[in-house]
Amino acid sequence: MAEPFEIAVVAGEASGDAHAAALARAFAPLAPEARWFGIGGSDCRAAGVDVVFPSERLAVVGIGEVFTRLPDLWRGLAAIKGALRERWPKAVVLVDFPDFNFRVARFAHGLGIKVVYYITPQVWAWRPRRTRFMSRNVDRALVLFPFEEPFLKERGVDARFVGHPLVDTARPDSGLSIFLERHGLSAGRPRVALLPGSRSSEVERNLPVLAGAARELNKRVPEAVMMTPWASGLPASLKELAAGSPIKFMEGEYRDVVGHANAAAVASGTASLECALMGVPEVVVYKVSRFTYAIGKRLVTAPFVALPNVIMGHEAVPELIQDAFTPPAVAQMVAGFLAEGEMARERAAKLAGEIRKRLGEGGAYGRAAAALGELIGL
Repeated sequence: MAEPFEIAVVAGEASGDAHAAALARAFAPLAPEARWFGIGGSDCRAAGVDVVFPSERLAVVGIGEVFTRLPDLWRGLAAIKGALRERWPKAVVLVDFPDFNFRVARFAHGLGIKVVYYITPQVWAWRPRRTRFMSRNVDRALVLFPFEEPFLKERGVDARFVGHPLVDTARPDSGLSIFLERHGLSAGRPRVALLPGSRSSEVERNLPVLAGAARELNKRVPEAVMMTPWASGLPASLKELAAGSPIKFMEGEYRDVVGHANAAAVASGTASLECALMGVPEVVVYKVSRFTYAIGKRLVTAPFVALPNVIMGHEAVPELIQDAFTPPAVAQMVAGFLAEGEMARERAAKLAGEIRKRLGEGGAYGRAAAALGELIGL
């Protein structure tokens, strides 16, 4: 029987927690003797990861918001450094969350621990000089988009394109008839998904505008059903930001809400790609603090924010960012999708097919696990 060994993981927010947990599960058949520990959330715990510090205390959005979380960020950094020094794993897997994880990478590299970066920072979009740090401190980068591999390799980073997990998972969990019956909805009523984000700070900025858009849209298309999936871990009190709006909150039904929508307004991020892969007409929205936006404008080099547009290299879906993100603008876009009907759906389905071709076949977690195993000599 093979000797037990450990692998560390650092996932600082909800999406990273889900990816880290799936990677740990995919790795298990390759090395059943492996034990995982590190920073993660409920998904990591369910996958058997020994969580030494909860990721729920770390997640932030924007430069300005970091200052309110500094004490927890420092505590989390101290916790993972102590665990790495004490337990000395074969590798540490860093999942996204770059400003925090770069510090972990430097520390682990200094100890001689193999550093794997899964879901690398978007250095192709902003702060490309970070690749210098990665070339020195990261032993292998596992990337989700095909254009990232050559970009990083040209800058001295050992990068492997492993594919995007959404290729496998971007589909509703339930059939349309089951979903409609569950919520007492008529098939003839148009369904609109309004996604404010999965973090509290995102919801605080995006939900009030989306609630205003729902009110505006209700005047234009009174029969429409406005649906917002509520991410696990979000405080229920944040729903009060949509008080008086026709939004119907749905707990734990993210993929059903998105996949069965006739149109959507989606906060920029992974959700915009998931929506595109499901063939749903969408407008991508986002708002951050004015301070964060002012700094970001100076640093961001990519012409687009929405991932479908980044992948396609042109504005395949409309974007309403910062001051352009207003209730009337969102309502106008969504009402336009509903008015186009089947034409909008056909256009979105064509885009979904083109994106899938670029992202490649499924099985991303398995390839990521194999690349990790190869690095540590399995």
